[in-house]
Amino acid sequence: MEMITRDQVISKLLADEYGGKILSVTFNNALPVQEISKACDIPIAVAYRRVLMMEEVGLLNAVFVDEKKRGRKVKYYKCNVSTIRFSFNEGKFSIEVDWLLSGTPPEMSIP
Repeated sequence: MEMITRDQVISKLLADEYGGKILSVTFNNALPVQEISKACDIPIAVAYRRVLMMEEVGLLNAVFVDEKKRGRKVKYYKCNVSTIRFSFNEGKFSIEVDWLLSGTPPEMSIP
């Protein structure tokens, strides 16, 4: 089985309209998934899945948790990149990321 690289996952996450919208709305303000969904006009289930995948590769960080009524916790997510550069040079694809909050994110656990 071929291992999926962080670059491949990032490129897939940003290949459609949702990834870019999520990074844009969370660039200046940390938001919970429900507000991300509303601001980006993304179905809530899709927004939850996408945000979790973007957090896994380090594109988003959960910057704080708000404890709501009845013990429910709500995470607020913020964009963790200032620049992403995609390149294709001499037959090889690469991505360069300038990280904001924590330098290089931890290793992925995507099979």
